[in-house]
Amino acid sequence: MLTPVLRPLLGLPGSTALAMIASLQSTDGGAALTRQLKDAGEIDENETTLFATFQMTADASITNFFSSGAVLFTLLAANGEPAVPVSLGLCLGIILLGKVFSTNLMRLILIRKSRKA
Repeated sequence: MLTPVLRPLLGLPGSTALAMIASLQSTDGGAALTRQLKDAGEIDENETTLFATFQMTADASITNFFSSGAVLFTLLAANGEPAVPVSLGLCLGIILLGKVFSTNLMRLILIRKSRKA
């Protein structure tokens, strides 16, 4: 069901959705599920490369961001205003956009490589 969304956005089939959610929370869970998808033949070599790129850009981003980065949003400057004047959602959105950008950059590299071969 997610293939129409994930294929144009990341070049991945919808069957990678569970592994994608796991990779946002845990490095090991995402890697294990990706390996199972590869071994089952649900994703090919290029899709594995794309998915590994997605996972390794800010790996386990939700867990790492909320466990260590979110404390920055509680800091106050000397005048009592927030030291980091942005929202949690904006910062998490930038991280996720970086993951999408890096995956699509890898797509371009793979397309260029296949044209030369």
